[in-house]
Amino acid sequence: MLILAIDSATPCAGVALVNKEKVLYEESANFKRTHSEILMPMVDRAFKTCECSLDDVSAIAVTVGPGSFTGLRIGMGTVKGLGLGSGKPIIVVSTLETIAFNLSGHQAMVGVLLDARKQEVYSSIYDVSGKFPSALTDEQAISPEGFVELALEMKEKQSYSQIILLGDGYYPYQDYFKSAFGKMLIPTPSHLMLPRAGALGNLAINKADKGEFTDVFALKPIYLRLSEAEYKLKKGAL
Repeated sequence: MLILAIDSATPCAGVALVNKEKVLYEESANFKRTHSEILMPMVDRAFKTCECSLDDVSAIAVTVGPGSFTGLRIGMGTVKGLGLGSGKPIIVVSTLETIAFNLSGHQAMVGVLLDARKQEVYSSIYDVSGKFPSALTDEQAISPEGFVELALEMKEKQSYSQIILLGDGYYPYQDYFKSAFGKMLIPTPSHLMLPRAGALGNLAINKADKGEFTDVFALKPIYLRLSEAEYKLKKGAL
């Protein structure tokens, strides 16, 4: 089985080729250029480096959200085009679950936070002690204060002594989180903070083994809240 994994849900874009034994190729970029400029060149480099093509791929995996509205649309458009053109099945994986998978096997509680702007984060809390992350809370858009309250409640309920925070939603509020969690907060190196296309590929293989595919025509991103344009339309401002 060979999985082409494509992630563009956050400012960090990534592409990987993954089989059941190893990550054959992984590339990421988190600097200025838009995902529409770099995703397909990344895919082309992956195939050239690994001396294969889309014909050799078993399925295409994509992060379905939450995340950047524009980034998700670019990723979905890319995967839809590849899927429709090749007939390859599609596998969708939560962006938050993909990030949580970076710490698979850790005994600490893991909170994943993506910057939702407007003083909110997209978040969920995970038990990552097993082979794959297990969500302890629903994915939601929430204030930093609301997240801290929820995390402390979950800490007591699940008897955790430590918490790790991942995702770009940590950085705008890091001083607040450090103060709120104190010594129970474990620092995390930057290479574990964002989605890894290789992690997406491995999660996709697990889903493929269970037959969890998504029809390309039903493929749509998970936003968790309305876009600015939709919000204004709902309020009658457009």
